[in-house]
Amino acid sequence: MTLRETVEADSDPYRLKNVDAGQYQTNSTKSLYGAVPVIYGHSKKSTSGIFLHNAAQQWVDITYKEKLKPSARFIVEGGTLDLFLFFGPSFKDVVRQYVDLTGRMHMPQLWTLGYHQCRYSYLTQDDVKEVVTKMEEYDFPMDAIWLDIDYTDGKKYFTWNPQNYSDPVGLQKYLASMNKRLITIIDPHIKVDSDYPVYVGGQGKYFVKWENGSDFQGDCWPGLSSYIDFLSPEARAYFANWYRYDKFNGSTETLAGIWNDMNEPSVFNVPQWENTFPPELVHYGNVRHRDIHNMYGFLQTKATHEGLLARDKHLKRPFILTRSYFAGSQRYAAMWTGDNTGDWPYLQVTYSECVLSNLVGHVFCGADVGGFFWDPEPELLQRWYQAGVWLPFYRGHANADTKRREPYLFPDDVQTVVRNALKTRYKHLLVFYTLFYQHVTNGDPVVRPLFYEYPDMIDIDDHILIGTDILATPVMEKGAKTKTVHFPGNEDTFWYRADLCTGNWTVHRGGTNETFNVDIQNSPYFYRAGSIVVVTNKQRTSTEGLLDDHFTIYANADPKGYATGFLYSDDGVSFDYQDKDYFCLLEMKYYTHPVYGFHYEQVKGNMELNFSFKEIVVHEIPESGNIAPISIEVVPGK
Repeated sequence: MTLRETVEADSDPYRLKNVDAGQYQTNSTKSLYGAVPVIYGHSKKSTSGIFLHNAAQQWVDITYKEKLKPSARFIVEGGTLDLFLFFGPSFKDVVRQYVDLTGRMHMPQLWTLGYHQCRYSYLTQDDVKEVVTKMEEYDFPMDAIWLDIDYTDGKKYFTWNPQNYSDPVGLQKYLASMNKRLITIIDPHIKVDSDYPVYVGGQGKYFVKWENGSDFQGDCWPGLSSYIDFLSPEARAYFANWYRYDKFNGSTETLAGIWNDMNEPSVFNVPQWENTFPPELVHYGNVRHRDIHNMYGFLQTKATHEGLLARDKHLKRPFILTRSYFAGSQRYAAMWTGDNTGDWPYLQVTYSECVLSNLVGHVFCGADVGGFFWDPEPELLQRWYQAGVWLPFYRGHANADTKRREPYLFPDDVQTVVRNALKTRYKHLLVFYTLFYQHVTNGDPVVRPLFYEYPDMIDIDDHILIGTDILATPVMEKGAKTKTVHFPGNEDTFWYRADLCTGNWTVHRGGTNETFNVDIQNSPYFYRAGSIVVVTNKQRTSTEGLLDDHFTIYANADPKGYATGFLYSDDGVSFDYQDKDYFCLLEMKYYTHPVYGFHYEQVKGNMELNFSFKEIVVHEIPESGNIAPISIEVVPGK
């Protein structure tokens, strides 16, 4: 995660220009799908930050020539120089200062934290039904299935293919009966077609233009296309209006999210412009495209967010996934790392990519499990599912020319590993949900590098913290038989190795390195001593009904015999948590002095306590031997 030297190393500077970067090179200074012009300077003693709020193309040179004074030089193509400095002094302070400036996302709907199944493309509605049915039959939990561009009529968005998706309402009724949601792709390019209402209504008014005032037309999936000018408030409103149920005919409430792709924006067959807009195009207000290029995707998600809010009468939290992003995009959309490749180096950078996104406010981040391009070998696919458990957005996705890779298509041994990974995710869903609440409240990331909590652990990229209480250390090396874990903290810090399947637990001291044997079934993760982690018991096939289930409390005592934790709940869908304080935040405490006990009480919110705890499993640091669980009585708060 440390920026590399570009000056003395004779390297190109880091380039910030949003482009369609399919099969991008890992650990490169080249452009990617999104750009957030922020740099943090971090040491064991203090942290500071720089944010250049400029959406034009940028280059950033890094030098460490003078070891005590590393420097960064920004080169900007155009736009304004709007510079913000953050003085910390801690890393947490700097991140919170940046997020306070650029904004935080609202709470996600609970189901969006489950597993998502996607492919380019599911070509028929019968194919979609079969995938959902098979996932249920083979006991793979899933909350949403995604439709890429082939669900449309000739790549015309807000339409359905009349042959292959002839009954979209019936399809959505079926999905609803299975407690699944549908996500459809909506790109910013609009097919030039005199019989296409979206194009006809925007022609000459709402599209990006040449300097002479004519609509720009470029090649993309539908063929010749015009592109919405999202800088224009009127154009955003026009685009947003098409999400209405009566405009997007065939859509229902089961179509619960939108995927904004190709929004760098991508234009085919124009290498002279790097397959995007020419810089001299003109937007609303006579703004040249070169000055705002990197915020085009941001503006599309803003329009989509406005459209979904209006569609659902502000009763539901919109869910949007975007490929292109800029500073502040987190207010409107989740993001993913784009069209990666089914090869080990892409798995190995996944944690760095999403942790860095979390540090600039984009906390709802994930990567295509298995890689979008290529056919991953079974070992890689299994390891990717295990690693993906611990990222906020969890989706399997693949390109059209890859072999089908829905989990039920693999041999039984592979299915078992993937199934266990998915169930581990669903067990910990309320952990993630609580962390999203904490982000909304104070700006802290959902997933974090070790140095966020332990400033001296700077160079470890394959471990992440989920909040403060879970350390994830998945296996990311081909053929690995062992995994070396670097335990953060000092001699007073301890970590319990969690094995919810076997019930076998071990304890490990902070500040040490330990090597574990790892067969394909094993993907180590640990609970911090002093934490309380709440997991679900009932293994459902989606999040539906999850809040009504019984939960197990893992009280992981520290050396003094104490543990604390929080648990958050709301209705999982609406904005009542912020408009009416309709939520429940529990504080939980385990203690051994003066007597053994467990206490919980509601400390915030006016939603009636709705948790049902089945059992409490207590782990205490032993003087020797194995950890023995302790059963204690639950004492509700007054």
